[in-house]
Amino acid sequence: MTTLARRDDADLTRGFTAWCARRWPDAGYAIAELGRPRSGWTNETLLVALHGKAGDRRLVVRLPPGVPTWPVYDLGGQARVLAALAPTPIPVPAVVAYEPDDQWLGAPFVVMSHEAGRPGPEAPALDPWVMESAPDVQRHLHERFVDMLATINSVDWHNAEFGGALRGGEHTLANEVAWWADYVDWASAGAPTPALTDAMTWCAANVPADEPPASLCWGDVRIGNMLFSEERDVLSVLDWEMASIGPAELDLAWFVALDELTNHFVKKTVPGFLTKAEVVARYEAALGRPVVDLEWHEIFALIRSTAINDRQARLAQESGVPYPGVAGADNPVLRVIARRIEAFGIGDVATHD
Repeated sequence: MTTLARRDDADLTRGFTAWCARRWPDAGYAIAELGRPRSGWTNETLLVALHGKAGDRRLVVRLPPGVPTWPVYDLGGQARVLAALAPTPIPVPAVVAYEPDDQWLGAPFVVMSHEAGRPGPEAPALDPWVMESAPDVQRHLHERFVDMLATINSVDWHNAEFGGALRGGEHTLANEVAWWADYVDWASAGAPTPALTDAMTWCAANVPADEPPASLCWGDVRIGNMLFSEERDVLSVLDWEMASIGPAELDLAWFVALDELTNHFVKKTVPGFLTKAEVVARYEAALGRPVVDLEWHEIFALIRSTAINDRQARLAQESGVPYPGVAGADNPVLRVIARRIEAFGIGDVATHD
């Protein structure tokens, strides 16, 4: 039976203490506190407070999950991406070390700096920190988020630090669709939901013919993956495990499509946030070019998100643990995707209801 149980905290404490003793033999570090941020499914993350002769220090340790959401979880690649971003205008955690040896914690891991800031909410319309602030403050947060996304997508990725760390490149959108088609099959152990494979088939058949210049893509573009100051400025950009090289539209569409979907299901919006048209206009101005084929990219984003959620819902069912999503044909997002495809006007897909 699949188990999504977390690694044992006592084992992690012993192993990381031993690793610290090897890494900083004169520091005398002991773990004063080991905690975990809000739960995630694609990795296992630890918040570690150290105390020793060298003083106090706070670190973040990331490990692969016990049961994989991805066919390959490349922590070394994530560390190279963060290192490559260090000299850019993108605020990211500093990489302290990448440890490929699994003798310490039972798996490879990355050690990063602990960055100050308030985590952005997963559902802003349900978050008191957002909703109880004035509309102009809400707007400021939203604008800073959009501006930072455009800054990410404007980073020059043509350097050796990014080389080999990320899939994709110029004119590889069809390959990206093929990668996700393979993912759908892998994630379902060869038995994917028909509606999802139908949607992916449609996406592959309608890949935009002309691609804009490739950009660094963050991947999991969400307000919840940034840290903010109390003034609602961006302090750090987190979670680069879905990063790739491709059209910047991959990132923008992920944000606007999933944000719209979230608002649909929670039946609330943030009064001060930009409208979708304002988001796109501000983003285009910051990026320095118009976005293209955004409607197709939004559908592709919904398909990718659904594929990930389907994988995690299946794992949760097998383990008997709660999950805020539905596996298989009962996932309501599949019907949203089907309607979006039908409205696109150049194809159709069965809903398999």
